[in-house]
Amino acid sequence: MSYDVDLEDWRWRLVALELGSSVGKEILALLQGKALSATEISKTLKVPLTTVLYHLSRLEFLGLVDTDIKFSGKESRWTKYYRASCSKITFKIGGE
Repeated sequence: MSYDVDLEDWRWRLVALELGSSVGKEILALLQGKALSATEISKTLKVPLTTVLYHLSRLEFLGLVDTDIKFSGKESRWTKYYRASCSKITFKIGGE
């Protein structure tokens, strides 16, 4: 699935910031084809949880990641899981 963003739309700047960030790119790459919690992402990338949550909030706002909340009976808590919503990002110049 593709994510299209027009350069006349203000959101392209946030997409560019995430793609320009090594953490943002690593998170998107990690979430291709599998769902992970913020804690799992933090441990895998060896990045502070607060940094991961910052990037995930922007990626979720932009629609680049989908979320699902699941209950773990083992830990008796709800956990939010993230998965990439697209595998391709296309920048459009000048509308059509």
